[in-house]
Amino acid sequence: MLPTLSLRFLVVAAFVTQLLARPTRLHPAWRDSNCTDPTVRVNWLTLTDDEKTAYFDAELCLLSLPSQSSIPGVVTRYDDLAGAHSMQADTGAGTDLWHKTGQFLAAHRYYMHTHEILLREECGYTGALPYWYELEDAGAFNESVTLTEFGGEGLEENDYVIVDGPFANLTRNLGPGATNTPHLLTRQMSLWNTTLANQTYFDKVNAQTTFALFQSTLNPTIHTAGHRGVGGDMENILTSPNDPVFFLHHTYLDWVWWKWQGDNETRIFDIEGAGYETQSEPATGWVETSAETNIWVYDIIPNITVRSLTCYPEAV
Repeated sequence: MLPTLSLRFLVVAAFVTQLLARPTRLHPAWRDSNCTDPTVRVNWLTLTDDEKTAYFDAELCLLSLPSQSSIPGVVTRYDDLAGAHSMQADTGAGTDLWHKTGQFLAAHRYYMHTHEILLREECGYTGALPYWYELEDAGAFNESVTLTEFGGEGLEENDYVIVDGPFANLTRNLGPGATNTPHLLTRQMSLWNTTLANQTYFDKVNAQTTFALFQSTLNPTIHTAGHRGVGGDMENILTSPNDPVFFLHHTYLDWVWWKWQGDNETRIFDIEGAGYETQSEPATGWVETSAETNIWVYDIIPNITVRSLTCYPEAV
């Protein structure tokens, strides 16, 4: 049995007070250029209750720490992370740098790493970064054990607000969309969209022979399943990280990419033909995403190039 939210919150609050009294180190602990030092990622369901509690406590810690950025609307350190995403997503002005671009998967791989660094360096987390094995729950996210432990689905009678679990009645400061209006975390599930995570689509994605085809096939299927299937905050392209489930979803997508890379060594550095660095053509002309494309997370941790991000084996 996992501890109750009220008890865990008191423990986390005391831990946060201790953390604020000491400096933190934010740096990308990247592995060597030969891809021989893997970063561990694990299925959420393989964690023990104590390990799950440690993860929840670290996430609640980020939700309690004050912001360290100047991103509009942010209040907490977790908001800094969500804001780094919203500032580089599609506002409708054609300025998306992370989604409708060639570096979609690479940018989110580094974003998962940024989340991991904050959990470890600022909130003392020592466990592996978990993912939600959505293939197993395809077509029935409402019955998912993983999602249930994160509070389950929102119900119409509660305006789809999450009222159970560690993130019950959680106020979100960013969004909806380009606005910043404090609201409670919501999930409005679409079971049809959850079918996009099933074996047929999983196999279709992994059958692609080039990275360009892999990324373009994954985006409207497995990627869409997690966002539109869960719905609510998760469905908003700008502020979907408002929902802590976002990080389990994208760590899963990263695992799928790792699996595709690992099936063929020549794929580790394959990013050819993925697309352009920007959503809209700049005055200086289109620039294709390349190994030298820079990924920025609003200085939460240092920038990195796509070259470093293709070399990111994950042990599972």
